Amino acid sequence: MATIYKNKGKWGAWIRRSFHKPIHKSFISKQDAQRWVRETERLIEVGQFVDLSEANKTTLKALLERYEREVSAKKRTTADKYLIKNIMRHEIVSKVLAHITTTDVAKFRDERLKTISGSSVNRELSILSDCIKRAINEWGCYIRENPVKANLRCKENNKRNRRLEAGEYEKLMSSCKSNRAFWCPVIDFAIHTGMRRGELLNITWDMVQWDKKFIKLPAHITKTNRDRNVPLQPHAIEILQNLPRSLGGKIFPIGIKNFERSWRAICKRASITGLRFHDLKREAVSRLFEKGLSVSEVQTFVGNSFATLSVYTEHNSTTLAEKLAK
Repeated sequence: MATIYKNKGKWGAWIRRSFHKPIHKSFISKQDAQRWVRETERLIEVGQFVDLSEANKTTLKALLERYEREVSAKKRTTADKYLIKNIMRHEIVSKVLAHITTTDVAKFRDERLKTISGSSVNRELSILSDCIKRAINEWGCYIRENPVKANLRCKENNKRNRRLEAGEYEKLMSSCKSNRAFWCPVIDFAIHTGMRRGELLNITWDMVQWDKKFIKLPAHITKTNRDRNVPLQPHAIEILQNLPRSLGGKIFPIGIKNFERSWRAICKRASITGLRFHDLKREAVSRLFEKGLSVSEVQTFVGNSFATLSVYTEHNSTTLAEKLAK
């Protein structure tokens, strides 16, 4: 049953049905109210009605804040926090969910592309898409379709082939010694173990199996969420033996907050451009293959699947030519 009434110059409409939540909406004209009642009742009859009331009063900002509390907080990575913080700076978050269109998302994407890379924009779009998907499916904030379409994604060129060039290792060591001496063993250890940044900053002395010559990484600090034993080369053991023991038990007691800032400063002093800390993993994996280790043996080191292992492999053409000459 529908009720149409006038209040303070506007027309309101209530639709009440058995076994259905009451629905209300306001209009400027009586004709619009009557038209809405007829169409809504028809959709209820055929089971196609979608209640947009929550989506019409809930802003994207409120949804992102809930997403950060209920979803991102349960993830091991803290990346979501910074991605959401960046999204919050844009006007799209002030809109209610029902009014956000694919055009709005495309505009947001184009604005972000002025300052960050396509891959970074895609990470923010992924947060938006997952947040809206959860709002639709779990939080009772219904809209007919997710405005973050797949064709809005930016093209990415994820293939990197950056390795240490001749003399760069020496430059890094020199740069560290002049200002941040504790960084020398971090960089050196990363090259000789192939461990990720998060793993390096979380390993503790009790994980080192001196007699068996490996570090036992527990699942909660690995990206794959599985235990992994990282073999220790002689130079890696030497690095550990020369390190002082920290009170907190960590091998490399460096905070992650200023990690990237310190890395950029080291590279800048060394006059090295285009080198990321994660590229040291590619250097490590490539060296292992060049030493003649098999794919399965290298997998033991880094924990990557066969499909993703090639991403971290870049063979030196000169080295390959010299092998063929033997």
